[in-house]
Amino acid sequence: MERSPATVEVRKDETTRLYEALIDGQVVGTLAYETTGGRVSLTHSFVDHDQRHRGVASALARYALEDLSRSHTKAGIYCGFVADYVEDHPEWKDAIDVHRSAFIATRTARDTNGGR
Repeated sequence: MERSPATVEVRKDETTRLYEALIDGQVVGTLAYETTGGRVSLTHSFVDHDQRHRGVASALARYALEDLSRSHTKAGIYCGFVADYVEDHPEWKDAIDVHRSAFIATRTARDTNGGR
């Protein structure tokens, strides 16, 4: 029997520097970020194995990008999932800083940084 989609709530915890995804009040996924010199980097996402393929990581990516857009902050992307999310949702390309070194080798980083 296929599970019905759960409602994913996302919040930002500035103390731990995590965006947290919750289902029924339980944290089931996170997206870590770092802030250095006024620049934000989305570094790593994780979703509990039993909650994968339910839209949790997409909800995290969308929430983080919306949050950064509201504050007019561009994000450096080091998380492979978020990089691929932006590639699949081009409306977010203006929310990211694609001219930074140390991007991970995703399609987004290779295509927008001339193969670097």
